[in-house]
Amino acid sequence: MRWSDETVPKLWFVGLWGPKVDDALMAMTSHTPDLWSVELHEPHIDDEGMRSLAKLPKLRYLVVSPIERYVKPGYSPVMYCFPTFTSDPDRPRVTGKSLEAFAGSATLESLELFDAVVPSADLQSLASIPKLSSVGLPHTIDDEAVKHLQACKRLSSLSLGHREITADEIERLAEWKTLRRLTITHATLSDAALEALGRLPNVDTLELIDCGLTDERLAHLRLPPKTVTLLLGRNEIAGPGLVHLAGGKLQTLGLEYNNLDDETIRHLPQLGTLKKLFIEYCEKLTDTGIRTGVLQGMTHLEELRLRGMKKVTDASLDDLVKFGHLKTISVRSVGITNDGVERMKKGMPDTHVFR
Repeated sequence: MRWSDETVPKLWFVGLWGPKVDDALMAMTSHTPDLWSVELHEPHIDDEGMRSLAKLPKLRYLVVSPIERYVKPGYSPVMYCFPTFTSDPDRPRVTGKSLEAFAGSATLESLELFDAVVPSADLQSLASIPKLSSVGLPHTIDDEAVKHLQACKRLSSLSLGHREITADEIERLAEWKTLRRLTITHATLSDAALEALGRLPNVDTLELIDCGLTDERLAHLRLPPKTVTLLLGRNEIAGPGLVHLAGGKLQTLGLEYNNLDDETIRHLPQLGTLKKLFIEYCEKLTDTGIRTGVLQGMTHLEELRLRGMKKVTDASLDDLVKFGHLKTISVRSVGITNDGVERMKKGMPDTHVFR
């Protein structure tokens, strides 16, 4: 970290990747005490580097994660994705022993450790982080892990991924009564695991990212009984399988980077309880789909995100202004011109048009 003058800027966030991110660099964070969010992707640090980060007086969010390598042919790249970055399997690794350094942290709220080695026994240290509400873990969830997670008074959000998640693990999580949000990312899920999700008693937000879900596999997905938010980004869902989500109490559905197109969006209106629909980067959807009026007919929606749909253009403006019942519509990175956005704002004055 080098600056062009003697005054070190007040950094609150830093995201770093790769082999130059080492323990010596982490030691230099002593010069940036205002950091409250740090993301490290496949860093070459060990527990010494983590101990340096634990000294940051305002640290709230810490991520030690693999580099994202998601690529979908024919679709725009995911932001902050580095698919060609070479991974070093022999790099130094953070271990669960480093968690002891964060004991008593008055600020730490979220800790994601997908690129670490963390045995269940080391999770005992988590209970001494009083504000910890969210954690991401790399290893298999066993009975000991559940015991230590339950001991964390404010912990309610868990992320798992970058491996196979079994039905047995999910069933163990059913014992954790304060679990409210479960995120599974870049993972393999069997049909049995998808069915086991329905046994989680109090999860209201379920996120299954890049888990190989298709329309056919949605037939096996059982939603926890209290789920109102379901985020299914980066899967292979076209639309027909959405019938398996109908009749529930979903209020928010995320289908980013899926395979919806001008024809299959006709399956969306059956989800009559939705208030928020995120179909960003479903790049097979074009002006033709917007002009069908299918989405406009979902008058129960309050928010619609169309970000990244480059084939939605000014040719759809007369139909886009029919979304005036929405509180918010996102058209960032679509094919609509600046003049077109201004026309939308004038044509739907009660809707926040986000560009």
